[in-house]
Amino acid sequence: MNFRQLETFVEIVRLGSFAAAANKLHATQSTISARIQELESDLGVVLFDRSQRKATVTAKGRELVGYAERALTLQEEIRQHIAPRETLSGVVRVGVAELVAVTWLPQLAATLHERYPNISLELDISLTAPLRSRLMSGELDIAFIPGEAFDPSLVVHPLGAVTFRWMAGPEVNLPDRALVAADFAGLRILSLGENSIHYQTTSAWLDASGSTQRPDLCNSMNVLSTLTAANVGVSLLPPSCYAQEVGQGRLRVLSVDPEPAPVHFCAVYKQRRLATLQEIIAETAREVSTFE
Repeated sequence: MNFRQLETFVEIVRLGSFAAAANKLHATQSTISARIQELESDLGVVLFDRSQRKATVTAKGRELVGYAERALTLQEEIRQHIAPRETLSGVVRVGVAELVAVTWLPQLAATLHERYPNISLELDISLTAPLRSRLMSGELDIAFIPGEAFDPSLVVHPLGAVTFRWMAGPEVNLPDRALVAADFAGLRILSLGENSIHYQTTSAWLDASGSTQRPDLCNSMNVLSTLTAANVGVSLLPPSCYAQEVGQGRLRVLSVDPEPAPVHFCAVYKQRRLATLQEIIAETAREVSTFE
């Protein structure tokens, strides 16, 4: 019996299949099966019922879970407290909202590479809802996403907030005063997809003003800014990310009533005993984040 076998066993139980564990551990399914067979042979028990299409944990397997997790936790504690932190290794699957990707993600990756050269990142850039779903299903280890309300099973590290403002291109004709939703009636409203906090923020602002307009959608904030600068419509954009375009007059910040509330971002990961790498990445993200 060894730690690799116990780790494989725990991941199969956690993720629900040999295939998912193989993907998580970057191993072939035959390697995963061999590890479990060796563990079963060593212990003299059957850990998974293979009579069905999906491997089901046996009673002895369920009994082993707690012991295996404690053994792996002890191994991780030894590495964390005895070995230098820079020797930590592993592959971490990170979900990233686009706004993080285009701002401080490069600094995070560079800092992690410098401090922990043996930690590898697998980055998944997507909208908020898909990233939340992948995190809960175990497809991601940690995610940098907007939001304030998260599942109680998640550990949450605040990363700051981002101010969004309504913007338009230079040729869009609008009254020179504080605008309300009715002033946008003849314009296209541009937004990220329905699975994003951006869409929720846009829709909430319109709903609060009694507007029934439906936004045009795309899946990239940079495309939104390009469309807005081309006078296609108006959109919510973060001035901190588009200061150059505003300064050059390609985008202009609109005065509206009420102003949209700031959007908060967090690093989130599942509460579990073995989360050292996620904790390190979350702490580093909080350090390098440029959000307010």
